[in-house]
Amino acid sequence: MLHRRVFMGGAAAALASPALTSPALGAERASREFRIIRDGDDIGSHRLDAVLGPNGFEVAITIRIAVKVLGITAYRYEMDNREVWKDSAIVSIDSKVNDDGTKDFFRASRAQDAVAIEGSSHNGKAPLEAVTTSYYATPFLTRRPWLSTQSGAPLDLTVAPADRENWWAVRGELDTNLGYDASGEWVACEFDAGGEPARYDIAGGTGKLGALWAQA
Repeated sequence: MLHRRVFMGGAAAALASPALTSPALGAERASREFRIIRDGDDIGSHRLDAVLGPNGFEVAITIRIAVKVLGITAYRYEMDNREVWKDSAIVSIDSKVNDDGTKDFFRASRAQDAVAIEGSSHNGKAPLEAVTTSYYATPFLTRRPWLSTQSGAPLDLTVAPADRENWWAVRGELDTNLGYDASGEWVACEFDAGGEPARYDIAGGTGKLGALWAQA
């Protein structure tokens, strides 16, 4: 049986997204949609919709996975996550997950010089340097800790350049390879999903998520 360690541990992380704050006139937007392919089969989607406005960088992240065996859904995963960032630090996180019937969550808010965390497997504080397992900005690769968008837990991992240009190998409590284009935009992901190869393929999108995040 597949489970969250396969998909959120390996990958990260309907297409209706959590509502973003209504942007001011002239606010910039960006989006990206991935199809999730496992052993050649399309098993779901991962979509990001972002806006840069007066509140900072806001992104709604929606993941829907359904693995079928003989036409019957054997595993289902759903995430609805809303992140707000300003000055390159977390302002708030509100993430809800249905992991094949198991409910997880991660809520966070900036509190002076730290990030207060309330999660299904972790409560506490993290430094403002903390980032999420959302991958869309390359500065995340060199910052620590990474906070699980599923449960709020800080993850023990290493990140190093992979053997392909603009690819990075994440190892430890996450085990995945992340690909970026020459401008630093997240464009690919590869991982093992229950013994089968899986990957993210871009299915559409507009604008540059990483560039908007850097401006917040």
